[in-house]
Amino acid sequence: MTRDTPIRVGICGITAYTGQEAARLVAGHPDMHVVTASSDGMAGRRLSALDRDLGEQGDAMVVGHGDAVAAARDLDCELMFIATTPELAVRLVPSFREAGVRVVDLSGAHRLSDPAVHMSAYGLDNRSDACSAEAVYGLSEWAGPELSTAGLVANPGGFPTAILLALLPLCHGGLVDLGSVVVDGKFGTTGAGRSARIPLLYSELFGNFYMDLVGPNRHIPEIDQALRTHGHAAPGITFVAHLLPVPRGIYATIYLRVPGESDARVAAERVASTLATHYEGAPFVQVLERPEEVHLDHVVGTNRCRMAATSDPHGGRVVVVSALDNLVKGGAGQAVQNANRMFGLDESAGLALRSFGRP
Repeated sequence: MTRDTPIRVGICGITAYTGQEAARLVAGHPDMHVVTASSDGMAGRRLSALDRDLGEQGDAMVVGHGDAVAAARDLDCELMFIATTPELAVRLVPSFREAGVRVVDLSGAHRLSDPAVHMSAYGLDNRSDACSAEAVYGLSEWAGPELSTAGLVANPGGFPTAILLALLPLCHGGLVDLGSVVVDGKFGTTGAGRSARIPLLYSELFGNFYMDLVGPNRHIPEIDQALRTHGHAAPGITFVAHLLPVPRGIYATIYLRVPGESDARVAAERVASTLATHYEGAPFVQVLERPEEVHLDHVVGTNRCRMAATSDPHGGRVVVVSALDNLVKGGAGQAVQNANRMFGLDESAGLALRSFGRP
């Protein structure tokens, strides 16, 4: 389905990596058009000052965050992508909703429904009750029909997307003991944001590799909540993240046991078959035959998640790898995929992307 007139889109937090990626994707979308954007640092300038490849959509004016709602109202904005900090998102989203603007929130401010869990993960306790209640969790391949009528979609994080896409089919098939799951996650530097910090300097990162995150974090509560939403308890998943000296990408290696199956090779075959069957025909999830075929540079720049499964006969576990671009499938690409469904468009509209540097 296509529209007679493009969806009028705004982007809050245009200088954030996911904000810039959203602008790139919307500019190439047949049914969307950027009409406004916000950034306190770029207020009063045109989008073309940030990215000269946006074509005529680069003519959109950037306003300060304090003027974003008024600009959206004045320009008849229908859809707003929020790529700000969670702290700013909780202030902006209620005003956009009151103005009748539908929202896809990439900030994380509306991912967790339980106020106590949200407070523990994000340190925020001032969310609008109305917005928290109406937020639909937008894991695109697993979101139900409520996505089509949603006024507010909470876009998932990159790591939860990579991990949940791999685990949920196995949970439904009874093929994973969630208490046995260990996730070794690796991510590129854009996943750490744009703030200037010494550990993110080129001189610190080049030729380096280190553990960035272990224990309590924002990802585990999000994964737990999604698993419970789909009827699966999530006891004790272990998650560790390592920072790679590359700009983009998430590569999650998931170690698990299949209940009642002592032969790891047979277990891996069952896992691989279940994943392939579940995602057959899915435009953006590709299940490959061998983990060695799952490369970051094959997914970077695309809205694809690629995964594969194999066995570890010595340890008796199944190993599943899942890779995606944190700024596209783990960020702005999934946001556009969700927006397509919200507005009744083809799910893949504007997302036929090739990996960077590849023919």
